[in-house]
Amino acid sequence: MTSFQKKVAGVVARIPRGTTLSYGEVALRAGRPGAPRAVVSALRSLDLPWWRVARHDGTFAPQVAREQEALLRQEGWRKKSYRKIPPRRREGAKKSLLGGARGKRRSEQKRGPDSRRK
Repeated sequence: MTSFQKKVAGVVARIPRGTTLSYGEVALRAGRPGAPRAVVSALRSLDLPWWRVARHDGTFAPQVAREQEALLRQEGWRKKSYRKIPPRRREGAKKSLLGGARGKRRSEQKRGPDSRRK
């Protein structure tokens, strides 16, 4: 067993009955933030209550969803209703992601689009 698997085992063993943590949260608590896939791999090879780990939005993988939900319900878990919130797009978001005035002429960057020379 690797040191990461030991850490994952410790984190998952401390998850209270009837509650869940996300794969990302388990990875963060095990010392490897941004490694949720490594948590999945570790859970496959360990004999742990894997059903207490779910996706970040509270949903389950389709392959094991029924079994996972049944095991959690036996522990007193209740399904929460999650509503999907569409990502917000603020005015000028593309501009800030691209580093400012991309695609404009240098003269327009400083003066504005209406001050072109004729």
